[in-house]
Amino acid sequence: MGQMMDGKKDNLLILCYRAPYPVRSGSEIRMYQFIEILSEQYAVTVLYLEEQEPDTDTDMTPFTGRCAQVEKFRVSRGRRYAQSLVSYLFRGEPMQTGYFYSGEMQHWIDAHITEYQKVLCMHIRTIRYMFPYLDVPELEIYLDGIDAITLNYSNSFRTSRGLRKLLYGMECRRMANYEKMAYSRVKKSVLISERDRDYITQTLGAECNPAVIYNYAIDYGYRRKTEKIPDTIVFMGKMNYAPNVDAMLYFTEHIYADVRQKYPGLQLWIIGGNAAPEIRRLAEKEGVKLWGFVENPSELLQQATLVIAPMISGSGLQNKIVQAMQLGCTVITTPVGADGLTCLTGEELVVAENDTQMREKLIHYLSSEAYEERKRMGEMARHYIETYYSFQTIRNKILDFFK
Repeated sequence: MGQMMDGKKDNLLILCYRAPYPVRSGSEIRMYQFIEILSEQYAVTVLYLEEQEPDTDTDMTPFTGRCAQVEKFRVSRGRRYAQSLVSYLFRGEPMQTGYFYSGEMQHWIDAHITEYQKVLCMHIRTIRYMFPYLDVPELEIYLDGIDAITLNYSNSFRTSRGLRKLLYGMECRRMANYEKMAYSRVKKSVLISERDRDYITQTLGAECNPAVIYNYAIDYGYRRKTEKIPDTIVFMGKMNYAPNVDAMLYFTEHIYADVRQKYPGLQLWIIGGNAAPEIRRLAEKEGVKLWGFVENPSELLQQATLVIAPMISGSGLQNKIVQAMQLGCTVITTPVGADGLTCLTGEELVVAENDTQMREKLIHYLSSEAYEERKRMGEMARHYIETYYSFQTIRNKILDFFK
């Protein structure tokens, strides 16, 4: 497993469509964890696209000690947009394959590919770099799609309007064919949930058998005794990510005011960086506070009475829910939010099936009378995460996948 006969590590090339650090979103959590674990067994080289401005640099210090090499490639925003149009109009591919493409990265790969025994493409957006090598028998190409992107976009298509709806529809049709092709041609593939796997194999009809590997719960530092702030609910996520934006806009428009009538002092905390303009405007609502990016959100999550994840779109595993459960928080979500979780018994979190249930569950679990219920649910949530999403469990699955 990753060891040559002479004791040296096999060389593994990992392609990332954005910097895997700092960890601010689910995809960054995923990339960070795979790199962290695979570097135990392999000599890992990481290539990534830099999304920040040219005069800034991402701090990749956490990888310098564990990776053999880390290479950064920049593409200007204007060039990204031009490449997106070329991909869609002339290559017959999804726009995002052009947006996340770097000719310089491709040249680097072409010059060094013979040095590697295995390549891991993190996300469907990086598989294009491997098109020239998909039929090379001595090179093992792996794809971690993370989510089924077509499923994600089809959900967003149903909940969006105007230009966004048009773009999601266009991209969804192209991505369906692209994902089917990619998963059918790589050596092995992996996704983050059973729902995403079933969508790729059954709905899209890809000829593959993807593994399912969850993200492990980040240990932010659980404190058994944390003083709760009454009548406080919190949402956490990258706040320019469409499913998170959709969730908060829908919640504040259809749910929040009704619950606030019962609890006039209700506070809604929103944790997450890169807030979209419509999210920033929510701060004008009474009781809503935007915290922005918080490096360690554990204290805020544990101080809140409830953690909410009122998702109406998206796919994959909701890392925000996993992290909150690991901290022993009481989580209220929707069927979409809970869909990526495995082996739920109904005692670990609350799933509201519709708007009426969401209001009723929030009003009930915010009450002081529900203290013991919240406490027990938090304990069950932590036990659940320790069983299915612990570091050791996920580490073993990742290393087994690459055998």
